Amino acid sequence: MENSQDIWVFISVVFLTYFLLSWIYEKLDIWNLEQALQVRNGLRLLNMRHGLGIVLLGVLFYEICPDLRFLLNYIEIPRLYILLPYVALVFSAAYISYLASKKAKDTNDDVIYYKFEQAWSYFIIRTLFLLSYEFFFRGVLFFTFLEYFSLVESIALTTILYLIIHVFDSKGKMMGTIPFGIILCVITYETQSIWYAFVLHLTLSAVYEISIFYGKTLKTLKS
Repeated sequence: MENSQDIWVFISVVFLTYFLLSWIYEKLDIWNLEQALQVRNGLRLLNMRHGLGIVLLGVLFYEICPDLRFLLNYIEIPRLYILLPYVALVFSAAYISYLASKKAKDTNDDVIYYKFEQAWSYFIIRTLFLLSYEFFFRGVLFFTFLEYFSLVESIALTTILYLIIHVFDSKGKMMGTIPFGIILCVITYETQSIWYAFVLHLTLSAVYEISIFYGKTLKTLKS
């Protein structure tokens, strides 16, 4: 986009729109998968939210920001000093998510509205949403900040906005966005691609949510 003022207008409008959408879903008690599984049609409503996120955060900015498409279209294997810590982070994220899911399954009721087979559509949409999400936060937002601020300042500003969008989450998850957001920004900056941040974010999310979905619908499957 040629006019830098225009991109900031689009970023502001989209961010506020998605924040408002998140607030509405928080009021409906369908903020995340665990809540959606306890509500009839909750999964469909959560898919709608993610679908809107794909359009707002992904498709829209892919069209209006051709100069940032390289973040999606370009990927190469990074040097070992980046690759090895990254692989360790992916495995650590998977393990942390697995432990968190076990704790969550022990404290939540079993769901009666869904079967595990219904997970396919949710996780496909969820995956596309996370890709769009990373393209917006670690792509459009972060790299636009880099045009005006230093690397450290850009990481800080991006992470603050990332924290704000998670204000409706639990306190633990909300505070976890600070180190996680910093890590994702650094990875994206070093690799000049959002794919590595996306894979790390997807690992953290998928291990937890697949385990939750399976665990909470297991009795429904057997019945």
